[in-house]
Amino acid sequence: MECLKVLTVWKKNSIFVVLVLMVTGLHCSGVFAADIKKTDGFDSTEALIELMKEKGVINDAEAQGFLKRYKEQAVQTKQTITILPAENQEEYIKNVSKGMTEKLTKDLSDLKENYEFRSDDLIRKTIVLQREVERLEEMMTEEHKPMLQKSSWAQRIRFGGDIRLRHESTLFDENNATDIEDPSDPGTYLNTTNDRHRQRIRLRVSAKADLIDPGEVNVGKVTAGFRVATGSVDNPVSTNHTLGSASSSHSDIVLDRAYVDWTYKPEAEVWGGKIPQVSLTGGIMENPWMSTNLVWDSDLAFEGVSVKLISDTNKSNNFSGFFTAGYFPLEESEWNQSDKYLLGGQIGFEHRPKYGWKYKIAAAYYDYYNVEGFPITSTTRTTADEQELARMAPKYMQKGNTVFDMDQTVDPNGTTYGLLADFKLLNITGAITNSLFYPICISLYGDWVKNLGYDADEMANKAGVSKSYIESISGDTGYQVGLKVGHLKPRQRWEWNLFVEYRYLESDAVIDAFTDSDFHIGGTNAKGFIFGGELGLYENVWLKARWMSANEIDDMQMLGDTQLDDLSVDTFQLDLNAEF
Repeated sequence: MECLKVLTVWKKNSIFVVLVLMVTGLHCSGVFAADIKKTDGFDSTEALIELMKEKGVINDAEAQGFLKRYKEQAVQTKQTITILPAENQEEYIKNVSKGMTEKLTKDLSDLKENYEFRSDDLIRKTIVLQREVERLEEMMTEEHKPMLQKSSWAQRIRFGGDIRLRHESTLFDENNATDIEDPSDPGTYLNTTNDRHRQRIRLRVSAKADLIDPGEVNVGKVTAGFRVATGSVDNPVSTNHTLGSASSSHSDIVLDRAYVDWTYKPEAEVWGGKIPQVSLTGGIMENPWMSTNLVWDSDLAFEGVSVKLISDTNKSNNFSGFFTAGYFPLEESEWNQSDKYLLGGQIGFEHRPKYGWKYKIAAAYYDYYNVEGFPITSTTRTTADEQELARMAPKYMQKGNTVFDMDQTVDPNGTTYGLLADFKLLNITGAITNSLFYPICISLYGDWVKNLGYDADEMANKAGVSKSYIESISGDTGYQVGLKVGHLKPRQRWEWNLFVEYRYLESDAVIDAFTDSDFHIGGTNAKGFIFGGELGLYENVWLKARWMSANEIDDMQMLGDTQLDDLSVDTFQLDLNAEF
């Protein structure tokens, strides 16, 4: 055996090995190459197989096998068989690689030209489409543009409201005193013995509009809103209208809310995963404080400006703090600079540990300015005296606060009651809620208030009585505790809750004009229990029932007259509520 011949067959640009020949007795000093082609009547491949059989390289069975395989895979196109000696194979492969590289380069060039053509065509079509859009925009007339702007504004406005139908029974104890004077209307007396059964209605309709959306401009969200309601312009703590009122067949409609609110919080987390928020609200607004009915009636609107900071609104974090401050005018004086107003601030935190618990507590300080009364002792009653008495007299009172007749001139002109105490309130409010059995929740809440402006010595000096007498008829502290079990806000069918509260509110703990208007028929100097519950009837339709049993704490007296009295009141309310 002198050398090894490699037989390769080219077929449609593919290379495969047909056979490895072991040829003996041949001299391999030169290059042997042959193109074996199929011509008419002669098959070179078959001849080669026969030659190898004659040389003894393959036997007869192997020759028959090669012939069978060849005929099954017969090539219809030109076939070229090249036999090279080993020393020329490298050069041959280089030539083949060069040819393949040239072929691939040409294919890539064609592909690139095709891509560039299609890209240019796409750009041309995009330009044409953009010009068409611009042409259509130019076709919009001035008539169409305002219509689109109005449609955009319509999508920013949301309407809503609620209606409440109430049956209310006020039941008086038969031993109640009959000579309890109404401080808001001197010379008249409160009804303390005649039970009342009333049907009342409350309707509120509101609208809210997004002026600036943070998705458009990253300056925060600006919202304007208003609400109108039934009620009376003279009563800030009730929006009820009593059916069958003899004074009018129609209910008054009052502006209950009108405000602009700006709220901003960053889009991404800051300060270790926190998302803080700041809000600024001006106008007639909702109660901005964390509170209960102990200090503020639920229907009370706040007029002024407030700011609120929340350290974290990210619900995935379990702790956040908040701070609220506000300035609220109460009464503007035309004749001097002694306007009545309220400055308030509240700070608190909310903690949400595991297992459905939530704790929330806040401490607030409310400072009233120019609300207390002072005696007018002029020997001659002047116009300035009249103006000052009118300024100091409360424009609205319920009952309970200690009052006295400020008109102590030599020639008094009737009775003008004023508040004997100053009011600077320290208020602490807290709530603990467990929602482990959600949607059933258990909530325990409490509220405590103390009037730091209460000074028995000063009050006694202004009224001309002893300190012990002042302390016997008034007080400066109040508190309330409550428990609620069930759905926090039943708004779906068969959702429910039950609650019980105990309330104790001394005469001068808070200003009686702004506290609960239902318990003890409104005002301060009351203690007792509240029982109730709610039941959902349909989506956003629910019933609410309350029973309030209240008694006075101290004998209510108008200084200047000696009267001992008692007032015990039970109140039942059944409400049908609907939101829309």
